[in-house]
Amino acid sequence: MHTFYSHIPEFFTLLTLEMILGVDNLIFISLICNKLPNNIRNKTRISGIALALVMRFLMLCGASSILSMHRAVIPLLDVSPRNLFMIAGGGFLLYKSTKETFSEIFPLKEETTVRTFPDMFWSILQIIGIDLMLSLDSVISAFGITSSVLMICVVFTIYAAVAMLLSKDLGNVIQKYAGFKIIALLFIGVLGAVLFMDGLGVKVNHNYLYIALLFSITVETLNCLHKKYHNKKL
Repeated sequence: MHTFYSHIPEFFTLLTLEMILGVDNLIFISLICNKLPNNIRNKTRISGIALALVMRFLMLCGASSILSMHRAVIPLLDVSPRNLFMIAGGGFLLYKSTKETFSEIFPLKEETTVRTFPDMFWSILQIIGIDLMLSLDSVISAFGITSSVLMICVVFTIYAAVAMLLSKDLGNVIQKYAGFKIIALLFIGVLGAVLFMDGLGVKVNHNYLYIALLFSITVETLNCLHKKYHNKKL
């Protein structure tokens, strides 16, 4: 019993950390699923998050390998697999953000071709890939807090359940209010730049990202409330 209570602070520390660090992942999932037809959005969201959770468990099983990924594979350049992973993932997020922001501001004619399965499959792959990239540091950090793999698995499972519940509502908000969608897209772009720099060895405190995101959302929320109030008066 004493052992159980002694692990409670570690559990809540891990859970809080995962919920905070998972915000960027939730935003990405919402943006990806909003591009899909309504009839497959929920299925894609749940499948992607569930498979990403399985991949996280596999990542935990190879935790010793993950912790040794800082070893350089290109000694002259001091480049490790983790660096390459971050550079590739950050570059992808930068490309995705730029492309989606451009198409949001200058919308092109929508394609009439229905490609349900390929689009769903590609979206699930993106969710899994980005989740793995964004969770790599949280897995390493988790082992710095506790050595209990079971506890980390429980925390990841709780986060996945919360993500399944919240990503749909977040997606609806992003879809309804264009301002929030632009903020989300730009946030993904900045996150991509930070991950890219991380891969190059330049460390940027992620707290600055979350403060900027919170400030932008607050301003846009006040702007929406202002418009709603004045439209009622008119």
